[in-house]
Amino acid sequence: MKKKFLLLFCLLAIISPSVLPQNANDIITESNLKINLEVLASDLFEGREVTTRGEKLSQLYIISQLRKNGVKPFFENKSYLQPFDLNLVANDENSTLTFTNDNEQTELKFINDFILNRGSSTDNINGLYKLVFVGYGITAEEFNYDDYKNLDVKGKIVLILDGEPSDTTKDFSKYSNLNSKKEKAIKHGAAGMIIQANKKTISFWERYTGYLKRPNFVLPKNDEENKPTFSAFYINDNALNKLFSTQSLEFEKIVNNIKETDDFVPIEFEGSLKINFKKNIELKQSANIIGLIEGNDHVLKNEYVAIGAHYDHLGIINGKVYNGADDDGSGTVTIMEVAKTLAKTKANKRSVLIIFHAGEEKGLLGSSYLTDNLQLIKDKKIVAQINIDMVGRMTTDSIYSIGSDKLSTEMKNIVEDVNSKTVKFYLDYKYDDPNDPNRFYYRSDHYNYAKHGIPIVFFFDDMREDYHKDTDEVDKINFKKLKRISWLVYGVTLRIANLDHRLVVDKPISNE
Repeated sequence: MKKKFLLLFCLLAIISPSVLPQNANDIITESNLKINLEVLASDLFEGREVTTRGEKLSQLYIISQLRKNGVKPFFENKSYLQPFDLNLVANDENSTLTFTNDNEQTELKFINDFILNRGSSTDNINGLYKLVFVGYGITAEEFNYDDYKNLDVKGKIVLILDGEPSDTTKDFSKYSNLNSKKEKAIKHGAAGMIIQANKKTISFWERYTGYLKRPNFVLPKNDEENKPTFSAFYINDNALNKLFSTQSLEFEKIVNNIKETDDFVPIEFEGSLKINFKKNIELKQSANIIGLIEGNDHVLKNEYVAIGAHYDHLGIINGKVYNGADDDGSGTVTIMEVAKTLAKTKANKRSVLIIFHAGEEKGLLGSSYLTDNLQLIKDKKIVAQINIDMVGRMTTDSIYSIGSDKLSTEMKNIVEDVNSKTVKFYLDYKYDDPNDPNRFYYRSDHYNYAKHGIPIVFFFDDMREDYHKDTDEVDKINFKKLKRISWLVYGVTLRIANLDHRLVVDKPISNE
């Protein structure tokens, strides 16, 4: 009789959107969250870096908990793992740019004279090119201004100044950023660009070079992506002087003349530029973890709500283990706790995907692979995604909510309604500002779902004190907050899973 009463209560809870199964809050416990985090964020797991032994140990532990709590494997072969290849790419520090003119060679060295722009190709670059100085590299039709006018730069490397023309009557600002200049160079058929490093880039030169010296993970290209490469480099003023001197010109005089007179004359360099940029590549393997909680409605169970966190962190650096208790151990154990609760309450009409993404710290790689290759995405079967990345620090009573109305007004309304009826967090929308310089909306796994038109919400605590440091440890986690965020994620998931319609998408997709 007691079981029948509980079942009736749960059925009523499903019917009423303002009520959630009360036994859920008894299933979510601080003690279980703490036990799981003490395991995953222990030194034994070696910082959970992608493709390492620590990642494999994390997979085994997370899967053991999913299986123990009744969460089924998603794949037909009864596996929870979605394996994928990664290339570990290391820039060869002996790479050079060599300009030859009248049998005289001027060699520029990687790190000392130039650095690779992050938007450059990840391929080896080995070729001989003509070099053309194109001033600021700006084309602005509304101002009748074009640095490329009457220039043929197809297949050549363009040399570009930082900034914009000095005409104060015209606003060139939207054309002066690096992405705009790169787009213009590609549009005009250039094979690549060398751009003058601005003061900010110079001030961070040492930090940038430290990053470029470290190996980096990338997803291997498929056949469709094997397009002609585009080379993009930053160059310092000392190296620019060396290049212009090959033409018996003084770089500073040319720049000053342009600034003073707005009189720009393009320069086609006599001679040729040899680019010898080598990358050493090693094939590795990682895997996303995907569990399934089937829906209890025979029609709606064919649609899915996805909830997720990334389980990787930074590994071991200079002998120190970076355990990432908050980033994103907190999100990982929260999703584990929500998965357990969903599996035990069995109150969801739609199915729920429990996803632990790999390689987030290396550039959202796991979620990128998943969303580009999972058939459910292609078939538009996933109706929403909830992402949590760092939720165990800062104040107990507030959380940053990001992106909930970027695609769907209804998503934001649901989050607010569930929150008001349950944990009553102060939902801080500071980082929804489109001018937010942090760009958090684009910096965690949810974005790879949003770019496919899937409504998302991203919960985040903005912990900075120990961010990406070896001091991000379990003893600093607020487990009361973790229990509350678990309850909120559970509630939002269940509400969306039990809607009698798909979430309404009433905003345009932004693929920046």
